[in-house]
Order: sequence, then C-alpha cells, then structure tokens
Amino acid sequence: MNAPVLLAIGATFLACFVSSLHFSLREFSLRKLELIAKPRNAMQRLQPIIDDPDAHALSMGALRSAIHVFIVICLVLAFATHEQGVGHLLPTPLEALWAGLIGAAVLYIFGLVIPHSISEHAAERLILSFGWFIRAVYALAAPLRALFFIDEAVKRLAGAHAVTEKMELEEELLDVVTEGEREGSLGELERDMIESVVELNSTTTEQIMTPRTDIEGVALTNDLKTIRNFIEQAGHSRIPVYEGDLDHIVGILYAKDLLQFVGEDISDFDLRAIVREAVFVPENKPVLELLVELRARKVHIAVVLDEYGGTTGIVTLEDILEEIVGEIEDEYEPEGETDPEINVDLDSRSAVIDARAYVRDANEALESIGVTLPEHEDYDTVGGYVLSVLGHIPSAGESFRQNGHAVTILEAEPTRVSRLRVEAHEGEPEAAATPADSAAESTIAERASENGHDDAPAAARHTDH
Repeated sequence: MNAPVLLAIGATFLACFVSSLHFSLREFSLRKLELIAKPRNAMQRLQPIIDDPDAHALSMGALRSAIHVFIVICLVLAFATHEQGVGHLLPTPLEALWAGLIGAAVLYIFGLVIPHSISEHAAERLILSFGWFIRAVYALAAPLRALFFIDEAVKRLAGAHAVTEKMELEEELLDVVTEGEREGSLGELERDMIESVVELNSTTTEQIMTPRTDIEGVALTNDLKTIRNFIEQAGHSRIPVYEGDLDHIVGILYAKDLLQFVGEDISDFDLRAIVREAVFVPENKPVLELLVELRARKVHIAVVLDEYGGTTGIVTLEDILEEIVGEIEDEYEPEGETDPEINVDLDSRSAVIDARAYVRDANEALESIGVTLPEHEDYDTVGGYVLSVLGHIPSAGESFRQNGHAVTILEAEPTRVSRLRVEAHEGEPEAAATPADSAAESTIAERASENGHDDAPAAARHTDH
C-alpha cells in the first residue's frame, strides 16, 4: 500500500471528524448543550461558540473542503503511481475517472452520511468535548473570515431574515412538539395549544378583536333603567361606555358595580361616577404583549385604537384564550353565535362565506375547489376584499368575476356585506358588475335563498362575560 493511499485513508477519517463538527455547529440545541455543559462548568469556555455558531461552522466548513480536496488528490496520485511508480504523477483519463468515482463515494459516505448521523444524535456532546478544536480552527481561519460576508449576502438575496435567539428557541420548541406527537407522548390537542402559544407573538390584536361594527356599549347619558335592560338583553358583565359615539369611549362599566343601586333611590344616579378607567391599546400590538399588559393592569377588556386614535374594536382576555384553546361558548352567548362560517360545496365548486371571515382562512377552505382570493394589506376580511374590488357597498344580488372565480352578494346591510357566495369560474376576468347586471344576478341570490342557503350566522359579539 503506497503513501498516497495511506494519506487518503487518514484524511478520510479526519474529514469524517471535521464534517461531524461542522454539522453539529449547524444543528445543536442550545438547551441541550446547557444541560450537559453547566454541571461541568464549561459554559464560559463554550460561550464564544454559542454567541456566533455560524462563523465557527463556516471555519470548520473551510477545513472540511480543504481535506476533501486533499483526499481526491491522494486518490489520483494513488492510481497514477500504482503501476508506473512515483516518477509518473500524471494519471491517464481512465485513472482520473476511477479516482473521481471512488473519491465521490468515499466523500459521500464519510463526509456526509456518517457525519450527519453523528451530529443528529450527539451534536452537543461533540461541541462540549472538542470545543477547543473548534476554537483553534476558528482562529486559524481568521484570514478567510473576510469572505464570510458571502454567507450573509446569500441569506439576504434569498430573503432570509436575521434569526434571533428567541426565534431559534421557538423553532426548537415546535420541533420538540412535533417529535412528541410522532412518538405518541403528545396528543393533537396538546400540540395545537402549544403551537398557538408560540405563535401568539406573531398575532396582532387587530386579528382577534371584536370589530367596531359589533361593539355593544352604553351612552354616558343613559339612565339606570336603560342600562339594566341592556345588560339583561346583552348578557355582558363589562360594557364600554361612550360619550357621543364609539370614538369617544370614556370607560368600562362593570355590571357588578350596579348592585349598590338595588333598592336604593336612583334619582341621583350618575353613570360617570362608577365607570372604570378604560385601557387603550394599538391595533398592531402583539397578542402576547397584550396579555402581559392586561395581567399587569388587572383588567379583562381593552379598547383597540387605530393610527388616528379612533376606536377600531375591543379585545378581551377571552379572545386571547380562544387563540390558545379554541372557541369558548358560555350560557350568555346566543345560539349559533360562532366564528364566521365558510361552507364549501365540492360538487358545485362553490362556497357560501360569512363576509367577516379572514381572507387567509377562506383561502384554506377554498383551496379544495381551486380558488384563491387575493390578499392585500388594504383589507383583512372577505368583505373587505369585495369592497376593494367594487369600490362601494353592494346590494344583495350584485356580482363580479375576477381571477378565476365569481362572487355573488347574498346578504348585505346598508353599511357592510354580510354573506356571499364564491364560485370557481373558468374564463377571463370581468370588471365589477353594473347595476343592470346586479339586477339580473339577484335572481341567483333569490334562488339560493329558496334552496335553503340562507342560514347566515348572527354577527358575533365577543364582548367579555
């Protein structure tokens, strides 16, 4: 066995070791590393690696590539000198081909398959045991570190965002949850709840609030009898109190604060005296931050404001809880008052949709009939999409075609769309229907009503109970 072969074998084992460290730096779990490093007081020694694992991985990658090149050169020399001796270092084309094929097989097994398997099961132990070697390679690769900007440039060109430690922990948690469900230690309900909690910080208050049009409140000038009747009918325990209109909410009335007036003289009743201070939050506030604020201020309800300071909705602790555990119904909630409904009919390739439904939710359901409603920053709901296309509040029966689907308004109020039907439509997009077209299309809506498609859900009012 000649020297090039021995060098190639030695370099192959070295490549396997270096590749394992390279992949370990890409895949290690910070939580697992802390668990095994803290008992040995090794965290301080490993801190530089933890602070910048990508740069250390790139350094190991450079050494890995150099070793791979060295292995191929050794194999080429081995074939060239096998029969002709060291005096003939140039291989024939056939010898070069054999060297390349064997080199590819060796590098695939010892440079990829085995190292990847090792790092998947022992990444943290490798980093803990050979942290000194990783730091040494990082120091030796200092002249090459100026080229590491290429990695960042590629990330930006690919549209990748900077990954924070928080994002890494969230991804790691979701991976653990997925693995737990696969192994049977977590059920589907537990998985959904954990994923919902993790996603709370990427959900905004606007996405879970009760919109302004569904807010039920009392005027500051209402007398006690009117307020009592309202509470009895609405069934809410916390009610917004406004002065003039909903853009001027002055506080929150707690139903229990009215108990002091039972059997008392109510001639001098003053609502302003018992109204509690309202909490105001911006509509783009992350739900997780909202939860923290509501807990800190010990309140269950907040008024949501738009960028101009106008009231855009209200949000409660119940709304936040529903994001985690799903829809919650109580004894005061009217029958049938649920989330916006989306009823898909696969046979007719159509769907009847509550206009309050979010476009993203509607698209998930409409995917089964090959329809996708366009999403845009100017609107969130299906009703908002219709208004953006038509440019006015439509009447029942009005319709239009666009982007492979037809939309027919089934129910509408003077101020908003209530319910509509979306149908898959093959053909060229058409402009919004004219009033004449709308009159013709109204026949479709009337027939749909006669066929029993009028079971529209009541507008949800998610005020706190």
